[in-house]
Amino acid sequence: MSSWPRENNNERMAKLALFIISPFIAFLYSLKNMKSKSSYIVFFLSSILFGLSFTVPSGKTAENMSDGASYRLNFELYRNINYSEFIEGFKEYITFKDGSVKDYYFDTIAFITSRFTDNYHVLFMFFAIIFAFFSLKSFKFLTQEYNFSFSLASFILAYLFMINQIFNINGMRFWTAAWVGVYAVFQIFKNGNHRYYWLAVTTPFIHASFWVYIGILIIASIFKRYEKFWGVLFVVSFFISTISIELVRNIGNLLPPFLEDMVQSYTNEEYIIQKEQEKGFISLFFSYAVIIYINVLVLLFIRNAKAIKDNNKSKSLYLFLLVYMTFVNFSMPIPSLGGRFIILSYPIIAYIWLTNFKDRKYQKILYVMPFVFLFQFYMQFNLYKLVTEPYFYFTSPFYLIYRYLF
Repeated sequence: MSSWPRENNNERMAKLALFIISPFIAFLYSLKNMKSKSSYIVFFLSSILFGLSFTVPSGKTAENMSDGASYRLNFELYRNINYSEFIEGFKEYITFKDGSVKDYYFDTIAFITSRFTDNYHVLFMFFAIIFAFFSLKSFKFLTQEYNFSFSLASFILAYLFMINQIFNINGMRFWTAAWVGVYAVFQIFKNGNHRYYWLAVTTPFIHASFWVYIGILIIASIFKRYEKFWGVLFVVSFFISTISIELVRNIGNLLPPFLEDMVQSYTNEEYIIQKEQEKGFISLFFSYAVIIYINVLVLLFIRNAKAIKDNNKSKSLYLFLLVYMTFVNFSMPIPSLGGRFIILSYPIIAYIWLTNFKDRKYQKILYVMPFVFLFQFYMQFNLYKLVTEPYFYFTSPFYLIYRYLF
């Protein structure tokens, strides 16, 4: 990956001054040059302050059903957990005892944090630090490309790449694992750095469902060269996903108990129906529009496979994407699998598009993207309002630190 580009000193000072006034305003200003190191520093520090300012009740309420409320409640209970109990829980995790402890990331951070504070804002600050570190390390793959510029197309691709935004510390286990997984994929398949398989292996520690990701990673690493097979299977998977629930259930019966329980809960009919009913007509309409749109983008990649494979930057990522999207399509009826794992494909799609199509092909198709994601943008706007107080956006970092730490 290339080094940071040179930057005007006045630009750095402007960002510093704006950050002292309001980190959010500095964040918006930094969007005009997302290639610079100072912008990344602003993005990172703003994310940390967002985590510190993250505000939820202790336990879910009628007004706030966010996962973050449950994390706060569980953190407060962790004050009563001693070192021996924590170690015993970790032993249960690594030995898969009873399958009751599926992952241990939240438990580890909650236990460590609870040793020196009972302030849940500090907990979410730590969530934000780790989340932002891996998301920005991944984002740099996109912004450091020569084709990335101050343009509408680049902004659209940046939004797609970063669709898993800092708000998602609300559901920190899955979404943090997602960024760790994306970063590992770029290192392995774009940079050819196989040491990052070790990083990928840590993702099930963060969220147990990422054993699925590990399986896909292994399959892609061994069999990705069978491009035509995966291309056909990708197309077929879009149409036969209705049989996936029963097949996944049957596969679950062959897995260790802790994974079998997880599979059974994900494929439970009542759970799937409940998830569908939670969405209104407009939400469902846009959800399907996004799925179809993403699949159209991948079909365009298949159509231009020769050019993409001739580009060393995108060849291996493209072959991995074919394998990955086949799984995503096949498991799409299962909300906790395909419905969530599709998000990991967005950064890869954005990068392949940037390095192969930007300003050359299919620009009108790219410009449709904001309309397809319009409802998602609206939902994200409302979710940010749910977990932040209004003055977060207009006050200095010193006030935020004082308010939420003291």
